[in-house]
Amino acid sequence: MRRLGLCLLSLCALVLAGSPASALEPTILAANGGPKPDGYEGVGPPRVPPLLARNERLYGIDGYDNIFSLENYVNHSRQVVDLTELGLETFSGGLVQDNREGKGEMYVAGFRPESLFNELDSGRLLRLDFDGSHPRTVVELLEPNGILVIDGGRIYGLDKGPEGNGRLFAVDLDAAQPTLETVHIFSAGPQGQRQYPNGMILGSDGWLYGVTAYVRGVPYAPGTPSSPATPTGTVYRIDPRQGTASFEVLHTFVLDDGEIPWQTRYGETYHRMAVNSSNSISYILSGLVEGPEGYVYGNLSLGICTTMGTQPEGLGHFLEALPLCDGQEAAADDRLKWYASDPPHYDGPNLHGSIYRVAMSGDDFAIVHRFSGGDGGSQPRGPMVLAGDGNIYGTTYAGGRLSGRGAPPGEPVDPPADDEWFHGGTIYRINPDQIRIGDSGQVENDGFELVYAFVDGMDKQGNVRYDGVQPVGLSLGSDGRMYGGNRSGGGYFRTSISNKVLRRTGTLYRLSLNPDDEQSRVTITVTPGEIEEGGTALLEWSSVDASNCTASGGTEGDGWAGPKDDTGYIEVSPEPGTYYYTLTCESTLTGGQVGDVASLGVGAQDRTTDEQTREYGNGGGSPSWWLLAGMGVLLAARSKRSGRR
Repeated sequence: MRRLGLCLLSLCALVLAGSPASALEPTILAANGGPKPDGYEGVGPPRVPPLLARNERLYGIDGYDNIFSLENYVNHSRQVVDLTELGLETFSGGLVQDNREGKGEMYVAGFRPESLFNELDSGRLLRLDFDGSHPRTVVELLEPNGILVIDGGRIYGLDKGPEGNGRLFAVDLDAAQPTLETVHIFSAGPQGQRQYPNGMILGSDGWLYGVTAYVRGVPYAPGTPSSPATPTGTVYRIDPRQGTASFEVLHTFVLDDGEIPWQTRYGETYHRMAVNSSNSISYILSGLVEGPEGYVYGNLSLGICTTMGTQPEGLGHFLEALPLCDGQEAAADDRLKWYASDPPHYDGPNLHGSIYRVAMSGDDFAIVHRFSGGDGGSQPRGPMVLAGDGNIYGTTYAGGRLSGRGAPPGEPVDPPADDEWFHGGTIYRINPDQIRIGDSGQVENDGFELVYAFVDGMDKQGNVRYDGVQPVGLSLGSDGRMYGGNRSGGGYFRTSISNKVLRRTGTLYRLSLNPDDEQSRVTITVTPGEIEEGGTALLEWSSVDASNCTASGGTEGDGWAGPKDDTGYIEVSPEPGTYYYTLTCESTLTGGQVGDVASLGVGAQDRTTDEQTREYGNGGGSPSWWLLAGMGVLLAARSKRSGRR
């Protein structure tokens, strides 16, 4: 009995090796930057959440203007395509894929800042092969914001257009020589303000829904309006088949609601210099998502991540980084003297951003949730998703749990000084079914919940983990799981050549609503499970988040025992007896082992049901003692899985 108890424990450990601690705890798939066998891996911080492509690989764009790809499990390898070779250096939107039958090409749009004072910078729409390789130009653009939507054989996108206030364009992907078609030209905003097209999605009704920013100006700069009623942008819809004739503004935002981020070098010197801010949030756009009840949801944040600064001795003004973009309400003490205003150095009432919803018909608008900063989250930006549980998920760039920087490899992680703690960003969700708005328009229940706070180093409770920080939004994969990226952190590494210790450049993660989805699993099936002598059975196996698989059991020469691919099948036709087929793999989530076992009976009349005297056939051999003792556990578990299906 002692041996039986030990083996059951070992099998339980084998089966459960991949179990996560929480259904909503992200699995960190990779930390960007770091050593490779041949030196330093030059993958930078992700700009947007990655795309899960049809080949089941993840594709993203980093801050070095590369397209990178990786397998959808825990690893550190990359494949990189450098887009700067095509003259593109700025990407604020992600990749999209043509998922029609027989297609699979990917598309991305970007531009290259040519001069600080250029009115318009040239850009391009690129087409890539299904695996993200061989980029080539489809059409020329004028400073696109990177947002792309594919509907059938047409792709829609946004750039500044020849008039500088925005253009919604379309391209026929099947044309022998694709050309740019203008769907709509945006006009100037109130009092001649520049208008900047931002996020855009395709609704279930076939209409495009998007947002635009009114370029209000830099906080505290001469001429920048700051009344809470100042218009800051719009949410609109348009039927792309009808064009401008169908264009409709659903709601106009004001400063009290929040702002739509804008990027421009137009107008005053302050505006032209604004995009030179080193703050990495500058190119993370507003997100939109269609809810389950006829509403579009979106996020509002800060319009620009700079504010006015002052030169000493009357030398004039310049732009200073706005601490609020990182969720801080004041700059460090030694920087305060450079700001032209008191903390929080921002002239609007909505410091930390908000979430809104608007009816797709345009007759109902509400600010659903206002972020509070600190532990409550700050600066919601990036794409949002409607997940399989009916909830809307998104991220905030800052806020959440307090985190302190970690330590180089091999060194202890000590608590940081009091002024070195920071907030690393959050994942939140909104349950639309719980939203209640009273007759007076006040939100009585916002359905809001913070579900995860990123930490990169040590938190206040002494826990150490390297999630990465500063998330850039979420994407929804065809597998029902969510994917995201963090622009900074992920731990440290030591270079192999110079032995320097460097901080990693962001992380990529996966978020699953079902804890079973994040378990490494191995499954073996034998069909049928009982055959007559001379019959043939199909032996199939598959794995999830597992690799380096080894098979054992079966019969000599049947092609089963030995190293195995992660998935496959063979046909077997052994002599009469009972045979056991075992597959053991390494979990790519935990590094432990996972496995499964299946049995095949051949010639039932030649076998006895007495477990103590069972014959195992010619060459099959009996399974090891640990496998026999644990077989009841594995086969019962497999039977339950089949029943659930």
